[in-house]
Amino acid sequence: MGTGLKTVFGQAILVICVAFIAWEVSGCTSTSLTNMWRDQSFTGPPLTNILVIAVKKDPAKRRIWEDGLAAELSTHNVAATPSYRLFPDAVPDTQHVVDAIREKKYDGVLVVRKLPTEKSARYAPGYVVTRPVIRYSAMSQTYYTIYRTVVEPPTVDTEKVVRHAIDVWATKEPGGLVWTGTGETLDPASGEAVRNEVTDLIIPELARQGIIPNKKE
Repeated sequence: MGTGLKTVFGQAILVICVAFIAWEVSGCTSTSLTNMWRDQSFTGPPLTNILVIAVKKDPAKRRIWEDGLAAELSTHNVAATPSYRLFPDAVPDTQHVVDAIREKKYDGVLVVRKLPTEKSARYAPGYVVTRPVIRYSAMSQTYYTIYRTVVEPPTVDTEKVVRHAIDVWATKEPGGLVWTGTGETLDPASGEAVRNEVTDLIIPELARQGIIPNKKE
């Protein structure tokens, strides 16, 4: 193989490897928190004993969500109880939650529920790119490279947006909703990816807002 061809192939492999690594690092999903609201009259103290409720019909999904949120809350000095430990058969109704608050002295309740999935269109404008093309010269019996200008047309990509509402309620007087937000995930690779990314955003945000304690050192 000629030196020129080796160089071109080497550059191509390098580009592919870099792209693959970037894809692995960034992951397939992108989650953001939107529609956030905080009750400015809530002055604390931060909630430290929270009942976690994931409104999921699938028992396995409910348990996975509640365990994940509870585990992350525990890193912030919060005693978090997944609701399935108290109500294993189904998501508790309002009266069940009220009774649990009275019995277990919860000072907060975190509820996550799925919202209707949406679709969004993303427009990518066209562009012009110069690409190398490898040729072989029979006369000189060597490979050489020429460059061609290629016009890529504009595209419209449709993305699926998976949405979850997260509400945090304080139970002590005066009580009520103290924080709410919506987690939006674009084209998730799996339900687990959605849960991980939403959890990783919610809990630090609650700490920043003073709803729960800061992460323990």
